[in-house]
Amino acid sequence: MLYHIRVVSAAHDLASLADFADVVAAPTPDGAALSCRLPDAAALTGLVALLTDLGMTIAEIYRVPDDVPPPRPPA
Repeated sequence: MLYHIRVVSAAHDLASLADFADVVAAPTPDGAALSCRLPDAAALTGLVALLTDLGMTIAEIYRVPDDVPPPRPPA
């Protein structure tokens, strides 16, 4: 399942998220937009815990329908 997550107050280095999970991160004016493909609800719960442990405030999480292609990473 593909998820898009918007975080605010992203004090942590976004590039280091790749060390913990398969996450594509793009900075935004108020934080970051994250995209990640996760196998199940347990993996989503783990990612949410990781983001909060890193000091990120989660503003929004939504699941992308399976028929929508994943976003391209920023160039």
